[in-house]
Amino acid sequence: MGFCTPKNWGWDKGNFSICIADKAEGPWERTIFPEFLYDPGLFFDDDGKVYVAHGQGELYLTELNADAKSVKGKDVKIWDKRFKNANEFGGGFGMEGAHMYKINGKYYITCPAGGTEGWQICLRSDNIYGPYEHKLIMHDSSSYPPNGLHQGGMVQLKNGDWWFIIMQDRGAIGRVPILLPVEWKDGWPMLGTGNKDVITYAKPNVGKTYPIKTPATTDEFTKQKLGLQWQWNHNPDNEKWSLTERKGYMRLKASNADSLKVARNTLTQRVQGPNSEGSVEIDLTGLKDGNIAGFGVFQSPYAFVAVEQINGQRRIIMNNNNKIIEQIDDFKGDKIWIRARVTDRDFIAKFYYSTDGTNFYVIGNDLNMDLGLYWTANRFALFNYSTTVTGVDGYADFNWFRFTNK
Repeated sequence: MGFCTPKNWGWDKGNFSICIADKAEGPWERTIFPEFLYDPGLFFDDDGKVYVAHGQGELYLTELNADAKSVKGKDVKIWDKRFKNANEFGGGFGMEGAHMYKINGKYYITCPAGGTEGWQICLRSDNIYGPYEHKLIMHDSSSYPPNGLHQGGMVQLKNGDWWFIIMQDRGAIGRVPILLPVEWKDGWPMLGTGNKDVITYAKPNVGKTYPIKTPATTDEFTKQKLGLQWQWNHNPDNEKWSLTERKGYMRLKASNADSLKVARNTLTQRVQGPNSEGSVEIDLTGLKDGNIAGFGVFQSPYAFVAVEQINGQRRIIMNNNNKIIEQIDDFKGDKIWIRARVTDRDFIAKFYYSTDGTNFYVIGNDLNMDLGLYWTANRFALFNYSTTVTGVDGYADFNWFRFTNK
């Protein structure tokens, strides 16, 4: 597996890494290169040679040594044309995200261009170093106008069918993966049907019928391991969370932080489009002074509803990007229910709270969601952090997280 790690979004600054393992579960051995190969497409030719296609705007080919752990040759420029639009050269849209293949003796490189509203280009040559001819293989935004489909790569099934997994940028909801059939025409892999996106299509024929499954969302926290729908916002402190200390609850112990942005053990999962709703029930019995425990929508900016304890007194707060918008003082309860609703059209998140689990009330203002600098989209977030050092012994127990498409 090859990947790049840019620094400060400088396209020529950072490193390229190769990770090698005998099985996907690992262990993995990582080799960090002194070279920076941006948006790398790792390719093994049938003569045993190893290459990386890479670049942004201008595309390069770099040969690696046979063990794929170091660069063998110098970068060779193989493409430098920019697009004015999907059909013309002469503009500022360069290509990136190279994926290289060898099919029926010809070399193919698929690349996106045009940014969020972009398209997918395929390069083709009889020689790995070119010259390359090109073909527009996808340019359609009908499923989420004006955003196009781009990035990704293709795979051939055992029955010979080809498929392409591609993405569509849907703003603050994130980059949505889309599966498209490939129709080979005159030696070119044309995506979709009639070079258009297909919203509904027969599943790939993999030789067997499997039951329909959907990614996990709702979690009653009854298992001893976290489901794959969850991601920690930072590397977790594993001594500060537990699914076993209180059966049926996710216990989050407070870590010291001055805001949610830097709070460890913030447990998150992606919001979804077109509309989605997340709700939690929190037992507050274990809070200590300085603790802020709650639920929200996290990115930059972010917003949440939480209970904060100060000098033994609790208050409900709605915080929008590190500013308290509304507070309800003298909260006496040991439980609170918090809900957030998001939509993918105007990218608004709304927030609610309940003190009985039945009647929910709007609190604070709307969060105007953004994609954020790091392209990871917005996430529902469960958290408990402490603004005081003495509060790090406090904990909050989340009974469940429930997800609905509303």
